[in-house]
Amino acid sequence: MLRSETREVVSIRQIGIPRALYYFHYHTLWRRFFEELGFEVVVSPPTNKQILDGGLTTCVDGACLAIKSYVGHSLALVAQDVDYLFVPQITSVARQEYTCPYFLGLPDVLRQYVPPSTQLLSPVLDARKRETALGESFVRLGLSFARPTTVRRAWNQALEQQRVEEESAHQVCAEKHRLQILILGPRYLIDDPFLNGNLCERLRSMGAQVYTASQVPEERSWYLNRSLAKRLFWSSARRSMGAVEYFLDRLDGVISLSPFGCGAESLVGVLIARRARERSVPMMALNIDEHSSEVGMVTRLEAFCDLIERKKSG
Repeated sequence: MLRSETREVVSIRQIGIPRALYYFHYHTLWRRFFEELGFEVVVSPPTNKQILDGGLTTCVDGACLAIKSYVGHSLALVAQDVDYLFVPQITSVARQEYTCPYFLGLPDVLRQYVPPSTQLLSPVLDARKRETALGESFVRLGLSFARPTTVRRAWNQALEQQRVEEESAHQVCAEKHRLQILILGPRYLIDDPFLNGNLCERLRSMGAQVYTASQVPEERSWYLNRSLAKRLFWSSARRSMGAVEYFLDRLDGVISLSPFGCGAESLVGVLIARRARERSVPMMALNIDEHSSEVGMVTRLEAFCDLIERKKSG
């Protein structure tokens, strides 16, 4: 008599990560952490017209472009039938600082737009009192899927890979270009070519060396903000001001990029403009929403670069 053998079929769980908002800061950390826990990580495609239209037609009008884009990316992942959607509630990523109020309630906002059957993984990430709280939140989340030793190892490996990624971003190009321009604003706009009208590449095609706040180490950003009369409450604003001080001596111009209607970016834009004016560095503010025209942006960029070149030659 033959003994029948049963084979256990192990299904790999899929977790979807929207390519929007804080993905551009922490995609390396998040991907490595979940992969080490045995997940198949599915990232939504780069922003395109279909994804953005999905968010625009679904999300409330009062939300900024970045939130509408996030909803579109989330819906794209839901359509792929992933097992989980990673939507962290990001309160703070640094001590005594906050993120946007929309980020604090992002899981609740998104639940209005995705099917009830969609499983959201939404750890609370809050480093206001201590930055180690971020790691503790991820470990608690991981314990729902793996043993403590596996979770700890996954977190440590993810943290190390994130550190390497950030250090590589701090390498500033030493080549001399015709123009030296700093782009400031939320990274989810600067690093998303579709939302910003391919701003960085357009500037490079005009002969500019482009700098961003992501090239400034965090400890330097904190140190360079010490001259402010009052510390900034928002991490993105503090990084922008740190980048202004870090690069100011080499700059020919500054571009401040912000979502239309963002209060925090409006405030820091005033501070950036004041500092640039003190050093006679030209500055241009670009407010982005779904009605922004690429043609209009190109015209403004060309005029801005012409202004800088005339200033340098005069």
